[in-house]
Amino acid sequence: MQQRARRHLSRLRQTLVQLKDQPGHLLPIFLEDSPMVKGNVYPLRRKCGKAYCRCVEGQPHVTLVHSTNVEGRTRLWTVPKERIEELHLLTGRYRRFRSARAKFVKLYVAMLRTINAIEQVRKKEP
Repeated sequence: MQQRARRHLSRLRQTLVQLKDQPGHLLPIFLEDSPMVKGNVYPLRRKCGKAYCRCVEGQPHVTLVHSTNVEGRTRLWTVPKERIEELHLLTGRYRRFRSARAKFVKLYVAMLRTINAIEQVRKKEP
């Protein structure tokens, strides 16, 4: 193997070793057993359409809703006041889980690309 290829292979190996340690901080997120809920909780502001209502003047009605995708369509549910904090917590856990999952996938795609590059450098014709 020529010197240049050896240096390249060495860098690829170093990259692979660095990548293998990175997912460790994400594992606790996946191993939790706390419940989570898909979606988001946010205030929905709207006008009712009544001629003499305050919303005509620019003060829209505010309703807290839970929004999520069900079978390809966005669904909204009104959130009772006593469940606001709970749903904020549950949907926050879901977003944290999905974010960690996306980072995990990116790391392993990078590892796979590095492994493929190592294969190409090491491969020899018979």
